[in-house]
Amino acid sequence: MKTKTNILSILFRGVIILWFTAVPGCYDSDEVGENFYTFTGQTIGSYIDNYPQMYSEFGKAVKIAGLSELLKTYNQYTCFLPGNTAMQNWYASLNVSSPDELPALDVKYMVYSHLIPDKIYLTTDFVEGALSATNMNSRYLVIGYKPQAESVAILINSNAMIVEKDVEVENGVIHAINRVLTPSTAAIPTLMAGDPRISLFVEALELTALDDSLQALRDDNYTPPTQTPLYKNDTECRSPKEKKIGYTVFAETNEVLAANGITNLESLKEYAAGVYNAMYPEDKDVSDPTDRRNSLNRFVAYHLLDKTVHYNNFFYKANMAQDATLYEFMETFCPNTIFKVSNENGTVVINNDLPRSVAGVTVLPAESGYEQDTDNGVYHLINGLLVYDTKVLTMLKNTRIRMDVTSLHPELMTNGMRYEKGDDPSGVTGPANYYLFPDGYLKNVNFISSNTNLYYLQGVKSGTNFWVNYQADEMMATGLFDFEMRFPPVPAGTYEIRFGYSANNNRGILQFYVDGEPKGIPLNMKIGADNARIGWETDASTLDNGIENDKMMRNRGYMKGGTSYMGGSVSARANSGALRRIISTETWSHDGPHYLRFKSVSDDALNEFMIDYFEFVPKNVYARPDGTPEERD
Repeated sequence: MKTKTNILSILFRGVIILWFTAVPGCYDSDEVGENFYTFTGQTIGSYIDNYPQMYSEFGKAVKIAGLSELLKTYNQYTCFLPGNTAMQNWYASLNVSSPDELPALDVKYMVYSHLIPDKIYLTTDFVEGALSATNMNSRYLVIGYKPQAESVAILINSNAMIVEKDVEVENGVIHAINRVLTPSTAAIPTLMAGDPRISLFVEALELTALDDSLQALRDDNYTPPTQTPLYKNDTECRSPKEKKIGYTVFAETNEVLAANGITNLESLKEYAAGVYNAMYPEDKDVSDPTDRRNSLNRFVAYHLLDKTVHYNNFFYKANMAQDATLYEFMETFCPNTIFKVSNENGTVVINNDLPRSVAGVTVLPAESGYEQDTDNGVYHLINGLLVYDTKVLTMLKNTRIRMDVTSLHPELMTNGMRYEKGDDPSGVTGPANYYLFPDGYLKNVNFISSNTNLYYLQGVKSGTNFWVNYQADEMMATGLFDFEMRFPPVPAGTYEIRFGYSANNNRGILQFYVDGEPKGIPLNMKIGADNARIGWETDASTLDNGIENDKMMRNRGYMKGGTSYMGGSVSARANSGALRRIISTETWSHDGPHYLRFKSVSDDALNEFMIDYFEFVPKNVYARPDGTPEERD
C-alpha cells in the first residue's frame, strides 16, 4: 500500500480534528474555574513567561492552545519544554515562521504532546521504554538512552534530547529538550514505510496486504457509560474512557536479512517457503501472497500482534520473585500460532529455549530509535529471523503455558490499563482504580448472561493487606454471572488445564466448561487451602519437602501456587492463599484457540469469582517420561 505525501497531510489534519472533537478533555481552555488554586511561586506557566529569551516561542503556542493560565494553577505536570531554536526548526520543517501561521488544532496537538498531566517524572524515575502515564493526547512518550563521549544522553521519542533536567516548580517538573516532539499520527504501516532500515520487510508487509490489517485507530462505536459504574453495587469505580486499537510489529532490518542471505523479495519468499511449507505441507501450493495460508504471508503475520506493547511493558514484575524468569505468551496474526517472550539476561527474547540450546530472537531496546510508535501501535527491530518452525513447536510442547488473565485481553494493554500502575511496589488500589467492562468491550469475552459484572482489579503489592496474586492483579466477576473467554491457540496435543486463584469467604461457587463441555464438579472458592477437602500443608512441616502432599492435593484436583511469584515475603507456594484448581485434561487433534466458560452456581449475586491466571500444561511437562516431578515455579 503506497501513500502519497499530500494524502498523508490530509490524513494527519483529519486525525487531529477527529481527536479534539471526539475526545474532549478537561484541558480545553484557559478557563481554570473556581476550584483551582493559583500559585504565588514559580509554576510551569510562569517559568515559560520568565525566560522569554529561551521559551517565548513555546509560550506563544501555549497561548494558542489555551493553556496559559492552566499551567499556572494547581495541578501536576511533567513538561518537556522545547527552546526557541527547537521551535524555529519546527517552523522551518513546516515552511512557516510562527505558530500563528498554523491551524490552531495543529498547535494544540503539538503543545499537548509535551505535557503529561497529573504525574511528575524526574529523570531518576525514567526507565527505557514508554512512561506509564500518557501525555495530554493520550499518547505514550518513549524514553531512550544514548551513550555520549563522557555521559549518557536521555532521548524522548528517539530524537529529542534532554538538555536541562529536573527543574522542579510548584506544579510539576520541567525537562528542557532540543527538539519539538511530533508524535506520528499515521497508521503504523505508514510510519514503517518511512524507515529505510526495514524497507524489505515493509515491501513484504504490503505485498501480503497485511498492512491493511494494521490501520484501525479506535473503536468509534464504543461509548463510555453515562452513569458512574459501581463495584459490588455500592462503591464507585471506572469504565474505560475509550477503546483504542493497537498493534505491535517486530521487523528484521535489511542488514539482518542480508546476513541470512535474504537481499530481495524473491529470496525472502524462498526462505519463508523453506520454513512454512515444511510446517504446513498441505498449503505448499498456495501461491497468492494475500492468502493467510501462503508461506510469505505466514512469515510476515508471525511478526504481528493485536496489542500495543512498548519495550518496557513486555513483563510485569510486581509480586514476582526477584530471581524468577519473566515471560508472556502472545498470539500472532499467523493463524493458530503463539510465541513466548522472556527476559533472559535482562533482555527481551522471543522463543528462547535454553534446555535445547536454541537461541531466541532478541528485541532491540528503545535506545537510538529501535522502538518507534504511532497512534495505533509500535514497532521493534529484532536481531534475527523470527519464524514459527519445528524448533518453536518442540519448545511449546515442552513448556508450561501460564497466562495471567489480563494478558488474554489486548484492550487492557493497548488502553494502558494493565500497566497503569507499572511496577510501583506500593501500588495504588481500591475501587477508585478498578475498571468495570461493559458487555462487548473485551473482544475475547462473551457475556452469556446479562447479569455478569466483570472488573479489572489492580492489587496491593506490599503492606499487611497484600494480595497473593500472580503479577499482582486480577479480574473479578460478580452477579449471577455466566460468560466465556477465548484463549490463545496452542499446538495439538494433550494438556492439563489449570486455574490459579485465591480462596476466601467472599467468593462463590462456579462451574467450568471447556469448549462447551462441563468439567468436573463445581469449584467452591470459599474453601480454604488447609480444609481437608484440599489438604494443603507447608513444605517445611513435611518430611519430604512436600512431595507426598503435592500428590495428595493433585488427587483431589488441586495444586499449590508457584515459587515464581510472592505472597507477601514468602513465595506463593508457601502461602495458603494461593491455589491452583485442575479443571480437566484435554487431548486436541488440531492447533487452535479454546474457550473456557464460567457459570455461577451461587445464590448470592455479591459472591465473587476471582480470576488470577491459567495454565495449559503439555503432558511432557506434567507427566514427564523420566518420572521427575514438574518444576515448582
